[in-house]
Amino acid sequence: MPPSYFPLRWESTGDQWWYASPIDWAAANGHYDLVRELLHIDANLLIKLTSLRRIRRLETVWDDDARFSDVAKCRSDVAKKLIVECESKRGEGNSLIRAGYGGWLMYTAASAGDVGFVQELLVRDPLLVFGEGEFGVTDIFYAAGRSKCSEIFRLLFEFCLSPRCLMGSLSEEGVEGKGGEVVNSVYKAEMLNRAIHACARGGNLEMLKDLLKDCSDVLVYRDLQGSTVLHAASGRGQVEVVKDLVKSFDIITSTDNQGNLALHVAAYRGHLAVVEALISASPSLITLTNNVGDTFIHMAVAGFRTPGFRRLDRQIELMKHLLCGKIANIHDVINIKNNDGRTPLHMAVIGNIHSSLVELLMIVPSIDLNIHDVDGMTPLDHLRMRPRCASSELLIKQLVSAGGISSVCQDYMARNAIVSHLKMQGIGTSPGTSFRIPDSEIFLYTGLENSDPSGDPCSARMSSCSSDMSHLGSFSGNRGSFDDNNKSISLNSAAKRLKVLLRWPRRKEKKSQEVIEIKSWETKSL
Repeated sequence: MPPSYFPLRWESTGDQWWYASPIDWAAANGHYDLVRELLHIDANLLIKLTSLRRIRRLETVWDDDARFSDVAKCRSDVAKKLIVECESKRGEGNSLIRAGYGGWLMYTAASAGDVGFVQELLVRDPLLVFGEGEFGVTDIFYAAGRSKCSEIFRLLFEFCLSPRCLMGSLSEEGVEGKGGEVVNSVYKAEMLNRAIHACARGGNLEMLKDLLKDCSDVLVYRDLQGSTVLHAASGRGQVEVVKDLVKSFDIITSTDNQGNLALHVAAYRGHLAVVEALISASPSLITLTNNVGDTFIHMAVAGFRTPGFRRLDRQIELMKHLLCGKIANIHDVINIKNNDGRTPLHMAVIGNIHSSLVELLMIVPSIDLNIHDVDGMTPLDHLRMRPRCASSELLIKQLVSAGGISSVCQDYMARNAIVSHLKMQGIGTSPGTSFRIPDSEIFLYTGLENSDPSGDPCSARMSSCSSDMSHLGSFSGNRGSFDDNNKSISLNSAAKRLKVLLRWPRRKEKKSQEVIEIKSWETKSL
C-alpha cells in the first residue's frame, strides 16, 4: 500500500524551492487512472514523467525515505499498465518503446526490483540493457543497484557482457584478430567498472562483494574524475557500503583528481551518517585538505551553494552536528585557510549562504572572526560587499558585536567583489557517474556493429531506438544517424506526436479542428 502522506515541496540549497507535480504524485502512489487522465489532458506530461533529472530528485526526497519504500514499485506498476495500453493491435509493436521510452521503462522496472518486468523488456528488446535516450547503461545499473535485487543486477550485467549472444549473428569468440581482443577487453573492463560503482552508489553490498571477491587492487576501479568506489558510496550516503569498504580495503585516504577524500564528498553532499563513519574510522582525516586547500568543513559549507537540487534540511543538520563537536573536535580545523586564505566562515559569507549557517559558525568558541584572506579581507569585509538586506544588516551587527573588524576600504572591496565569487570551489558530477568511455559510445566497443552489412557502427543499436525520441534532445552529438531537423522539433509537435503514438481514443469534446490538425501532421510525418 502506498503511504498516506507525501511531502510535495522541499527547500533546496541556494534559497530555492522544488515542487512535485501532480503526475509525479499519481505515479508514486500507483494511481494509473489518474496518470492516464493527466496524459490525456496534456501529453507533454509524459516527458515530465520520464525525465531522468526529475526522477533523481524524487528518489532523493521520496524513495530514499524508509516511509516511502513502495514508491518505486508503484511507479513500476504504472509503467507496466502504460506499456500494455500502448501495444499496437495492428502488429506494429509497442508505440511507447518505438517512441524511445524504453530506457525509462527499463530504469523503472530495475529500480523497483521487478524481475518479471525486466525480463519482459529484455525479451522485447535485449539491447534496452544499454539504456535509451537520456538513460544510459550506467543509469540502468544504478537502478538495479538501488533495488537491492541481486538477481536483476546479475541478469543485466550478464546481458551486457554477452551482447553477441543477444544478436545471434556473431560467434561467442567475437571479433577475430588481436584488435578484436583488445576492444573486447576494454569493453569488459568498462562494464565491470560501471557495475562496481553502481553497486556502491545504489547500496547493493551483496552484489558489490561478489564483483570484488577476486579483486587484488580496488583502487583500479575509478571513474573519469578519479573517484574510487568509496567516493561513489559516500556521495550517495550508503553508510553500510562505506563501513564495509573501509574495513576491507586500505582506501580511506584515497583521493580523486581534485584531491578530495571520500570525507570531502560526503560532507559536500550532506550525508551525516557517512561523515560520522569515516571520521570514526580515521579521526586524522579532519585535517586533510584537497588540491585547493579545502578541509571537509570547507566542503560542507560549499554544499550550501550547489546549483543542483540539494535538501537544505540535511545540510543544516550536518553542520549542526559538526559545529557542536558531536562528531569530532573541530577547534583545530575551524580556522584552517584554503589556498585563497579563506576559512569556512569566509566561504559562508562570500557565497551569500543561509544566514543561519553563518550564525552557527560564529558561535564556535575557537573561531577567529578576523582572519585575512589572500586579498587581505576579513569575513566582515566580504559581508559588507553583499547587497543590503535585513538579514545581512543583522549579520553585520552580530559580527561587529562579536569582535569582527573591517580592515579594507570600500573601493578595494568593490574591485574584488566579482573575483571573490569566481574563486569559489565545489564538486562537479556525482562520483561514479562518468567514465572514460561515455555511455553514448560504449555500445561501439561491443563489436556488434560488425553484424550489420551496412557498416554503420551505430545502425545496429539505432534499429531498436526510434528517432521519435529525438524531440527530447537527449542524444549526444556523436549519434550521427539522427538528422539535425529532428532535434529541433518543438514541444507542441511532441505533444501531437505522443497522442498519435499512444493511440488513445480522442475525446468527443475535442474540437474537430484539433482532430484535423493531428491527422494532417500524421500524414506529413509518413
